[in-house]
Amino acid sequence: MSDSTKTQSVIAITDSAIGKIRELIDSRERGELAVRVVLRGRLPGGGFQSEFKFVGRDDLKPSDVVQDTGKFKLYFDRGCAASIRGATVDFDERRYPTGFHIEYPPQIAANPASWKHKEWAEPVAIAVQNVIDEHINPGIAAHGGWVMLQDVIDDAAIVEMGGGCQGCGLSEVTLRQGIERLILQHVPEIRAVIDHTEHEAGTNPYYSPAKGGDPEADSPLAGEE
Repeated sequence: MSDSTKTQSVIAITDSAIGKIRELIDSRERGELAVRVVLRGRLPGGGFQSEFKFVGRDDLKPSDVVQDTGKFKLYFDRGCAASIRGATVDFDERRYPTGFHIEYPPQIAANPASWKHKEWAEPVAIAVQNVIDEHINPGIAAHGGWVMLQDVIDDAAIVEMGGGCQGCGLSEVTLRQGIERLILQHVPEIRAVIDHTEHEAGTNPYYSPAKGGDPEADSPLAGEE
């Protein structure tokens, strides 16, 4: 194991959760497996939509952070490890509807702009991600929003908007005045930005008619260059 993948303690995981995950691994009869932790999105009020995936032990990447529970190993990419660090994973079928429960510390719940997807290998995708990290997410964090790059296909960047941007009445303005403008300005290989957000699922938009506000207002990124 290289220095970049040496074992660290990223999350607290209870004995009951370790035992249940070990039981699930054994039930698959696929030999020794590891568990890759993946973050899929932010949850209303803080925390993340998390996925624990069973993968082969050889799924380990050079840049991964590894946690050894003694019964199996957890793999995290660096962005995931930084975002989820300090969370607690428990398993109790009597207390939680799905059995598993993840408790996030307050500093994670209070910082929805801290999650940055860092797995890209293609130069254009890396360049787009840098624009999102350096110019876009800091600008919309005050509105409780964040943007994640989902993919780059040909000359189009596919993005997802979350937090206060999901379902916001200004999301189209933010996309065109801010997100698209900044990405096209800094990454000439990109000619279109496509919003892949399920806005109707937004639960805490920054602007909605019920909450009041000015639907004609400029994007929070209007002054960014």
